[in-house]
Amino acid sequence: MTLRDEILGDVISLLASRCAVDPRGVTEATDLFGELDLDSLDLIGMAQVLQSKYAVELDNERIAAVRTVGDVVTFVDERRTGGAARTAAAATGPVEAEGSKQRG
Repeated sequence: MTLRDEILGDVISLLASRCAVDPRGVTEATDLFGELDLDSLDLIGMAQVLQSKYAVELDNERIAAVRTVGDVVTFVDERRTGGAARTAAAATGPVEAEGSKQRG
């Protein structure tokens, strides 16, 4: 199981419990607002849980722009892998860090 798969499972579980939907019907293409009837407070609450679990910083502007389950998964996954790359780069020093920049 990849990190992305783990994040997807967690997002689906969160949505299933918050929205009282069958998790088997939730995919990466599921529209958070149109299909699941989430509001901005639901999204912020979910983001807080994901921040805590995955030790990432999710900025409110970017999280407010997500529309699908896949958007949330991608956002957390990018922040998680970017955060790990920044930590490793900081440990190796400035010369190696320059050559190993990743988005995030």
